[in-house]
Amino acid sequence: MLITTERLTLHAWSEDFFDDLFAMAQFPETVRYVGTGEPWTREYTLAKHQATLTHWAEHGFGWFAVSTAPGSFDGVVSLVRRSATESGLGFPAVEMGWWIAASGWGRGYATEATTAVRDKAFEAGWADRLLAVYEPANKASARVVEKLGFTPHSKFTLDGRVEQRAVLNRPS
Repeated sequence: MLITTERLTLHAWSEDFFDDLFAMAQFPETVRYVGTGEPWTREYTLAKHQATLTHWAEHGFGWFAVSTAPGSFDGVVSLVRRSATESGLGFPAVEMGWWIAASGWGRGYATEATTAVRDKAFEAGWADRLLAVYEPANKASARVVEKLGFTPHSKFTLDGRVEQRAVLNRPS
């Protein structure tokens, strides 16, 4: 499955993307607002990679690799089904996340890629409700959340880091 925008191609996750994901997850500036904020180990990256392949097999959607040119790997937009408990909302949602490689920061790729995936998620019936979880200190992600139309829901602290949940319901 491909999603295309004016400048980007988003590829359904496949075995081909493991090495690129692992390479991107080694840069401290890229992972500073993801999980513990530490670069990912090979084992952790492999577990995430395998989990998303399983998610695709079970649900028909999941992570997308972002490309700005043929053969490039410039980031990820993820969609992961969450139960009412996992979402922290008290109701189920599909969590949307994103990473753009530092070389693409400030070019609007995150907004362009997430907008395309948001629209596809609602159009294809993958989600009635999207959840974004981000650190308010990450001003770039906070702007993407706002541009996409998410509504702040609740803040929580995880491992000493303040995180914000925001929700976007499928338009009527």
